[in-house]
Amino acid sequence: MIAANKRYEPQNATLPADFVIAKYIRLSMDDGITESLSIPNQHMLLDAHIDELEIPNATVIEFVDNGYTGTNMERPALQEMLDLVRSGRINCVVVKDFSRFSRNALESGYYIEQVFPLYHIRFISISDRFDSNDYLNDTGGIDVAFKFLMHEYYSQDLSKKVTSAKRIKMKRGENIVATAIYGYRKNEAGKWEPEPRSAEVVRMIYDLALQGLPPSIIKDRLFESSYPTPREHIELMRGKEIIPTCHWETRKVKEILRNDQYIGTYVSGKQISKAVGSSSKIITPQSEWIKFPNSHPPIISQKIFDEVQVLLDSRLLGKITPQNREETWKNESDKSPKRQRMLSGEIIAATAVYGYAKQESGTWIIDEIAAKIIRKIFELTQQRQSPQEIADFLKASKHPMPREHIQLVASKKNVPTCDWRARNVRNILQNIQYTGAYVSGRILTDAETGKKYRPPKEDWVVIPDKHPTIISNEQFNEVQKILADESNSRKKNKTPRNYLLRGKVRCGGCDNAMWYDPIANPVFRCYQTAANPSAMCYKLKVVSAELDEAVMAVIRKQAEVILATDDLTGLRKSDGSAQQIVDYENQMKSLVEQRKLHYEQFITREIDRQTYLSIKADCTARIERLNNQLAAHRQSAQESQSRQRTEAIAKTVLSDTAVEREIVNILIEKIHVFPNSHIEITWKASDFAKNT
Repeated sequence: MIAANKRYEPQNATLPADFVIAKYIRLSMDDGITESLSIPNQHMLLDAHIDELEIPNATVIEFVDNGYTGTNMERPALQEMLDLVRSGRINCVVVKDFSRFSRNALESGYYIEQVFPLYHIRFISISDRFDSNDYLNDTGGIDVAFKFLMHEYYSQDLSKKVTSAKRIKMKRGENIVATAIYGYRKNEAGKWEPEPRSAEVVRMIYDLALQGLPPSIIKDRLFESSYPTPREHIELMRGKEIIPTCHWETRKVKEILRNDQYIGTYVSGKQISKAVGSSSKIITPQSEWIKFPNSHPPIISQKIFDEVQVLLDSRLLGKITPQNREETWKNESDKSPKRQRMLSGEIIAATAVYGYAKQESGTWIIDEIAAKIIRKIFELTQQRQSPQEIADFLKASKHPMPREHIQLVASKKNVPTCDWRARNVRNILQNIQYTGAYVSGRILTDAETGKKYRPPKEDWVVIPDKHPTIISNEQFNEVQKILADESNSRKKNKTPRNYLLRGKVRCGGCDNAMWYDPIANPVFRCYQTAANPSAMCYKLKVVSAELDEAVMAVIRKQAEVILATDDLTGLRKSDGSAQQIVDYENQMKSLVEQRKLHYEQFITREIDRQTYLSIKADCTARIERLNNQLAAHRQSAQESQSRQRTEAIAKTVLSDTAVEREIVNILIEKIHVFPNSHIEITWKASDFAKNT
């Protein structure tokens, strides 16, 4: 007999061949209020009826689904019973009534009218006085079909009544949710009260928001303070032994900042079931939510909550994207005091750009030492020297870089490297401030992420003739034309970056893709854990060339092992010819047709049951033997093809014409890099890695 909490394994069972009766019992959460439907009562009713059947040598097994709806067939015990039905190891199914088996009319009819007769299963519904043995040439007629529909209608009607009752409780302000939101807990009376630890975190989140920090920065602060996430906090409160990651999401911080339940308002009706019997939920419009102010003690005051909502709305958090960022800045510009200072022409930069010096009054004057270098850079550009050539000239001439010059002027003791780069030269050549114009608003802060970004040039605040000129407008415009021509030429001749392990390298610690840094000696870096010094992969990096060499060495070694293998037995010689496979398939089709024909003869009573079962068993055994032989031939053919393909790849790897990038794409799915120079390769071609 099968207990309610144990899984039945038919392949391990030893059931007598005489007669097997399956008792099926179901009790849903809503049925618990009716004593006649209880599991013990169903058990007694079914046992009494089975005793009345007086079937000799019968084995009775029991299947119980406790707490499952009858509106669908996704019930563990029911599915186990149906597996036994399909394997021909059950002869009879007994239930209290049709609704215990299913409340879905279509599914009930399908099994009772199609599946059970096909497998010669006797189906008995005690309360409905239905026994399929009484309907050998019929399915019960309209009476049975009507009962199916009534049970389905009852289930749908009950669901509507339960939903309506819950709605009434919501409108009365009753708290019907199983658990309180983060920051609260349920007391013995079922009311919410602040939970000290999580409530403190909620207050901290609002305090940080009032300080002007966006949710993306707040989540980092929570991580740095080692506060468990809401889900982790709940698991810890329930006594689960977990190690919290404290990896908060920006989305969760926003939810907390927008949730007016923290001011004492209870909110219900946010979501409803998608359909009767479905566990899926759909979000309802906010206009349909039911709210009750002063339902529980507040964690956040109304004043603080309102101030945070104003900040969130004014910064348009969660709505700023690369596409609308410029428009957002324009719309919000008039509200920014800093923007107003820019528009008024006030110099708000703390220091002057390279080439100028800032006086106590705030105005800029020319720094002649630096201005001489700037003029030289523009002159060399007009002579068609590239930024890189100019950088090499300045480096050879031992001129300090812009930042180093500013530090020397400020009397900071340092040894200048004079390590000019092309980008330093290009930045000077494109800076319109050398024509006397003052520019502000070139770098802004994203209100959502807190990161810096560059708005388009048309949004910069440019005040002409603000300070003395180093470069004339004519010379500046001529140089911009030269730079544009060189840029267009480079774009035409540019080839895309295509390093060997592109898209393959992942961090062994956090499984995130490692970033390729194309410096003088390119490396792969893991930036995912840059804010977590305790992570295994903190600041993990590997030299690209060394990784390339190691991976190709593994591939070449494996190719040598494959081609040196002597024992190729069945992999080279396949006895699974195409013709043999076709013959086996045709024989199996013929046997299936024979079995179907004999079943029709049995239904029309041209042959008796014993004859049919004997013929069916013979056909089934022959089909099983053919199927095993066919599977063996197909496996042999696949292994032969796989071996030939693997050998071809191995030969390509060791050939002089091998293209490494193509080989890596064919063979490797991904490469995990761990500290201490350890790597693990995940192969696309599994046969290629069998001997590793």
